[in-house]
Amino acid sequence: MLSSVIACVSQVRSQSVSESGEMDDDPPSWKDVVRTYEPLYVGYTFDEDDQAFLDFSLSVITPASIVFPWESWNPSNKFPVEGQDYDKPDLFPYQPRLYLAFSGRAGQYIGTRESSPVVGKRFNPLLSARWWQKRGDLTSTEDAGYGLHDYFELSYGHESNGQRIGDLVDPQTPEEAAMGRERFEALQQEYLLVDGDASIARDELSRGWDYLGARWASSWKVDTGRFFLLLDGRYYLKDGLLQDGTEEYNLWENDSDWLARYDGEIRRNKVDGLRASIRYQSKSLDWFFDANEIMLELRTGYNDPFERVTARIELGFKYTSLWYRYGYNSDLVDYYRKDSSWGVAIKIRSF
Repeated sequence: MLSSVIACVSQVRSQSVSESGEMDDDPPSWKDVVRTYEPLYVGYTFDEDDQAFLDFSLSVITPASIVFPWESWNPSNKFPVEGQDYDKPDLFPYQPRLYLAFSGRAGQYIGTRESSPVVGKRFNPLLSARWWQKRGDLTSTEDAGYGLHDYFELSYGHESNGQRIGDLVDPQTPEEAAMGRERFEALQQEYLLVDGDASIARDELSRGWDYLGARWASSWKVDTGRFFLLLDGRYYLKDGLLQDGTEEYNLWENDSDWLARYDGEIRRNKVDGLRASIRYQSKSLDWFFDANEIMLELRTGYNDPFERVTARIELGFKYTSLWYRYGYNSDLVDYYRKDSSWGVAIKIRSF
């Protein structure tokens, strides 16, 4: 894989050399190879049902020429340049760009647990087929060019928390349930003795899903700034290529109060799968401590849609952001629990 990446970078570099052997005015950049897929952040999160922790994420996207060699034959600019033209792939009509993306999240518990452990919370690799689109401009009739926030995407992804308790062939059968219950109860006793809190054992419960995804992102320039809209849908598969059977809530977790609220069947598609966010970026917000953007995100499930809704609001500044969430999906372990959380973070939205 490393050799493929080097070859990809070398190809981009070779394409910047003119026929005379001289370098072009714009030398190649690492931005030709990797960009952000979701915002990157490092911050501190305060969950209603958890101890406060240092919260950090990584999310990148890269051309899939490592896996699909024909992507290397396409024009050199694998990503559009903001406000400029874009060389579309031309092997066949309506050909998408193919990308590989990865998003990860982890939390470090400082001073609240023995040895300040780092806990994996989310691992999300995916394969993306993306069609780039032009930006919107409500202030002019001129061509606004392409943008990094304007595209339609189809994807196949896997999302899990990387843990192992409950990672069994069929955790709902009596035999497997007994094994999972024994492992979980033993871990609860261990955390009770070491940290004085048996609930920490929940961090090691395994969750995992494969899904089919579709995403549409678009932006429009207005007189006072720019609006960004993102619509995202996921269909969680019962059996997938990377996840042989979903890892949902297990009956032996004995969370009976919440189980009753779901009529005896807790599923991820009851709280997630449909997402929408709108973000307004403008200097007109700087009256509030130099804020420059505000975002609202809503989530719900496609099984019983709008019965369980999650709302998240975020206020962005030059280098930091403040956010508040109320609803579900605090993390992949407790996705079905309704609670609230808030935090402050240093965020890199894109590069």
